[in-house]
Formats: sequence, structure tokens, C-alpha cells
Amino acid sequence: MRKVLIAFTMAVMLFISAPAAFALPNPDVTIVNPVSGPPIYSDNLLISVKITTTSSITVSVTQEFKIVNGENVAISLEEYQKTESAEIASVIIVDAENFKSTSNLSFYTKKVENIKPGVYKIIVNTIDEEGKVLYINENPVEVKPKEENPADAAVLETTQSGPAQFLKNLLKIIFKD
Repeated sequence: MRKVLIAFTMAVMLFISAPAAFALPNPDVTIVNPVSGPPIYSDNLLISVKITTTSSITVSVTQEFKIVNGENVAISLEEYQKTESAEIASVIIVDAENFKSTSNLSFYTKKVENIKPGVYKIIVNTIDEEGKVLYINENPVEVKPKEENPADAAVLETTQSGPAQFLKNLLKIIFKD
């Protein structure tokens, strides 16, 4: 009977402490920007979080690195997702900022400037009055240099007027060699 009581007590304690350790995403909190998936070609991040209930959140941003021979090495989002967590190092870019939503629709926004290429993780913690974490929403994003944006080159190619395109083609022919 004693062993059952101890096992039951341990199970209850684990159940009570589990929400903070294994917090699920808050369905009332959405990281609107930046979205995870396609890389962002910029030297800044515009962070936008939508909150659809009265609650308190903290927002922080970390840059994620792979540890290679004791050094932090910038990685792609694909590498980040494949790498063991023990091989990942995080550097805080934006320390946890508090925001309190007082209505049923609020937005937290912040612009983070002068960032370097790499993987960044936006972390939104929903907290209670005592500061205890109830939910964790995370969003990893990959930032690449603006100059590498293939969409910019395609826009320049397709948006040139007839005379500008003619002149460009003429110069290509003249300076071909």
C-alpha cells in the first residue's frame, strides 16, 4: 500500500508540474509575423503577435547556432530542424518583454534591427499573475541577406517598360564578349 501511495503522489506531482515543462501552444496567441517556412531576406525582423483574449505574455527572440568544435556556427532552418538539441546554442537577441492584453483583440509588435543571417526563434510565453508559464508558442525563422533575394531580381526583370527592356537587351548584345 505504501508503494502505491508513493507512486500516486509522484504521478500527481508530475502532472501538476508538467504544464510548465511541456507547455502546449496557446490557441489564443498567434505569431502573425514572421511566419516559419520561406526565408526572410532582410536585416531586420518585424515581430507581430495577435492575442484574442485578456492575458499576459512575454516575447523574446533568440538566434540559434550549431555548436561545431566549441564554436557557434550560423545554420539554415533546414539544418536547425535536423540538428540534435544538445548541438544547438541560443543567444538572446531580445530579452523577454512583457505585454498585457486588456481586450479580446490585441497586437504586440516590435521591430528588431541590424540582425545577421541565420535562424531566429520567436518565443511567446503566456503567463499567469504570478509569472508562471502556462503556454509556449515558438516560431523559428531563417533570415538571409537582402542581396540574395531571388524575388527582387525577378521583379526587376518583369517590371521594366518596353524602352528600358530594349535598351538593356541592346547593351547585352553590344557588350556580349
